[in-house]
Amino acid sequence: MNKKMTAGKLAGIIFCILAALCAVFLMLLNSYFGGQMKTVDKYYTAVERNDADSFKACFPEAKREVLTDADIEAARSAVCILEDTEEFHTDVTFRGREKLGEEKYSVTFDVAVYNNSEKERIEDVSLVLVREKGKWVIDDGS
Repeated sequence: MNKKMTAGKLAGIIFCILAALCAVFLMLLNSYFGGQMKTVDKYYTAVERNDADSFKACFPEAKREVLTDADIEAARSAVCILEDTEEFHTDVTFRGREKLGEEKYSVTFDVAVYNNSEKERIEDVSLVLVREKGKWVIDDGS
């Protein structure tokens, strides 16, 4: 049996192929830029949990060796603007990113800091992120 290829069938096949290619492209794009968002989320989660290992993992390898508990405490005090600072949570809302160079972006976002009784918002926070060994890390400028 030899089936004829009609214009409708050909258009359907072309549409399916284009849709699949677009889906793959969007997934790759999301994984590339999504890593930046994951790094920022991981940073703030480490700060709120006071988790030194996760905090250090957000920075380049050379910087990890010199980070101390004082650095995570400084980050906690900068973020926690609540009156009750014992336990707090953060929620990051991304606003945009700006390319600064090859594999280097400035990511802008808002941070909501809250606990059971209070909620404050820090707006227009920016971090510079760079790729190191295929992973996004916070560029501290050193």
